[in-house]
Amino acid sequence: MDKNLAIYCVCFPGNEPLKHQQYQHNIMCNAASISSEYRSELDKKGFVFDDTGDNISHLNWTLGDLTATYWIWKNSPYDFVGTSQYRRFWDDTVGEIDFCENTLYVQKPVILGKTLKEQYVECHGGLGISVVEDLSADKKIPLTKDMLDKTFALDYLHSCNMFIAHKDVYNRFCEVLFDIIFAIYGTYENEIKKLDSYNRRMPAFMGERIVTSLIANKAHFFPDLKIVPVEWSLRKKTLIQKLFG
Repeated sequence: MDKNLAIYCVCFPGNEPLKHQQYQHNIMCNAASISSEYRSELDKKGFVFDDTGDNISHLNWTLGDLTATYWIWKNSPYDFVGTSQYRRFWDDTVGEIDFCENTLYVQKPVILGKTLKEQYVECHGGLGISVVEDLSADKKIPLTKDMLDKTFALDYLHSCNMFIAHKDVYNRFCEVLFDIIFAIYGTYENEIKKLDSYNRRMPAFMGERIVTSLIANKAHFFPDLKIVPVEWSLRKKTLIQKLFG
């Protein structure tokens, strides 16, 4: 991999990446509150932490891995940046890519077998969808009704908020993404806090749909940007890895 490329592997307490991920030369990024002892241990391993510099780590309870995305946006010194996760990561072929500047490398989409809207409601209930539709109707976000209708009718999803780009492109993409994410959280914070601990991450779950929408509507937001889908993997621990990994 190019020395000017950093793929930050987002980790949480007790969920350091499986050993077979480390061939990708990730920079490990902790995105949760941890004890000082555990932090010192991770620091010795070369981890970075999303509560340093310009950060929103206090919102991890609701934004999930997006707090790491924000940290990368605001703090990473590398020319090309991106994220993976401790158990979702790019395929081996990512090391063979000759990364180009005006390109967004995104996770190859998951085929849902139903519409994006149907899948979201089935998994998380209808609040996230109605929140984004209301913000759109009130013109508080740059996604129009037509853009959302187009998005919600798709049968695929660019999941996990994983993408790689030259820092200039990453910055432009994050500006739009977080404009919408902060509108969701800022307007509906009280409603979000009433949800169970899983669904309080609604802004992060909607973030995946917003990433998908920005790509589907790139002619409006990023007309000159090239989109390149990249293979990725989801690996679960084997029994041996659970015992000894």
